[in-house]
Amino acid sequence: MNRVYLADSTLREGEQTPGVHFTRDEKIRIARELDQAGAALLDVGMPSVSQEEMDSIAAIAGLGLAAPIGVSARLRREEVDQACACRAAEIFLICPVSPLHVRSKLGMDEEGLRVLAGDVVGYAVQRGLAVNFVAEDASRAEAAFIADMLCHGHACGARRAILCDTVGIMEPFGMKELVSRVKASVPQGLSMGVHCHDDLGLATANTIAAAEAGAEILSVTVNGLGERAGNAPLHEVAVAAEKLLGREHGIDMHRLYDLSRLVEHCSGIFLSPNTPVVGFNSFRHESGIHIDGLLKNSGTYTGLDPSDVNRAASFVLGKHTGTGAIRHILQQKGYAADDVQLEKIVRRIKEKKAAAGKDDIRQMAERMEQYYEHSLSFPQNIFWEIVEEVLNGRE
Repeated sequence: MNRVYLADSTLREGEQTPGVHFTRDEKIRIARELDQAGAALLDVGMPSVSQEEMDSIAAIAGLGLAAPIGVSARLRREEVDQACACRAAEIFLICPVSPLHVRSKLGMDEEGLRVLAGDVVGYAVQRGLAVNFVAEDASRAEAAFIADMLCHGHACGARRAILCDTVGIMEPFGMKELVSRVKASVPQGLSMGVHCHDDLGLATANTIAAAEAGAEILSVTVNGLGERAGNAPLHEVAVAAEKLLGREHGIDMHRLYDLSRLVEHCSGIFLSPNTPVVGFNSFRHESGIHIDGLLKNSGTYTGLDPSDVNRAASFVLGKHTGTGAIRHILQQKGYAADDVQLEKIVRRIKEKKAAAGKDDIRQMAERMEQYYEHSLSFPQNIFWEIVEEVLNGRE
C-alpha cells in the first residue's frame, strides 16, 4: 500500500482546544486552504454544539470543495438528522469501546452498545451518509471487542473505522500491534484509520506506526490543535509519511507553512519557534560547528531539505557564531576580512548579544501569561456576573 489519506479535523477537534473559537469566515477560509492543500477528508464540526455551528458547517458544505465534508456525532439518531440538515456528506459516529467509557460514561453493557451502534450506523447509512465508525478510547479497550464492534458496524454499512488513542497513552509499538490485530480481524473492505492525541508527545509517532501496520486514514489537525495537548500535527504526519515511509498522501507540502500561519493567527495558539517543519527556527542555524559543516555540504546538518516545504535555510548571529559564518556573509556582500578582523567581528557580536540582557524576554513572558489568562480562558468575574443576572431574573 503506497497511499495514505490525511483526514483533517482542525475545524472540529482543533476548535475544541481550550480558548479557541473560529469565526464563520475563518472556518470557511481554513476549509478552503485545507482543500487546496490536498486534505482527503474534512471533519468540520459537531452539529449538536449549537445552531451557529450548524450554520458554519452548512456554509462549508456549500463551497463545493473537492474534499468530502464530514461532521462528528454521538450515537444518537437526532444527531444524524442534524448532520443531514447541515448537508454533510460523511459522519464520524463516535462509539466508546473501552469498559471505562461504555460502563461509566454511557451506563451500558457491551451488548446494549452493540445494539445502539448498529441502529445508529444503519440509520445514518439510510439517510445517505458515508459512515466513519470511530472507536473512542480504543487504546484502553480489548482488541477482540474492538474488532467485533467494527465488524458489526461494517455489516450495518460503515465504510471506515477509526481507532482513537483518546487520552494519548499509546506508544508506537503498542499502536502498531493494536492496528495489526484489529485489521487482521475485520473485513478487507473496511478501511482502517487512527486518531491520536499528543498527551505524551507521541501522536505523530503513533500515527506513523499505525500507517506502517496498515492504517490508511490518518487523522490530523493543523499545528496539532486539539483537546489538552492536541493531536497529531498535519505538517509532521505529512512529512514523516512521505520521507520515512515513502507514502503518497496528496498534500502539497509547499502549502504547509502558510496554512500553519493562517491557523496560528485564527486560533491564537502560537507555535514554539522550534516546532518541526513550520516553526520559526526549523531551518535557522547559529552554532559555528553546524554552519561550518553546512557551508561545506548542506547535508551535514540537514535531514529535511527546506525547499521541500517551501522554506529556506538561514544563519543567525549570536553567542555561538563562528568565523566561518561571518566570512560567508561578508563574501556574499563583496567584503573581505583577514583572520584577525574576523575574530574581532565575532567577539563584538557575542559581546553585543550578551549585553542585550533578558528584559525583553521577561516582558514577553508576562504579556503571554496575561494573554493566556484573558484570551484563552473565560474571565471568572464575567462568569459570575452572568450567573447573578440569570439567577436574579435580570437577564
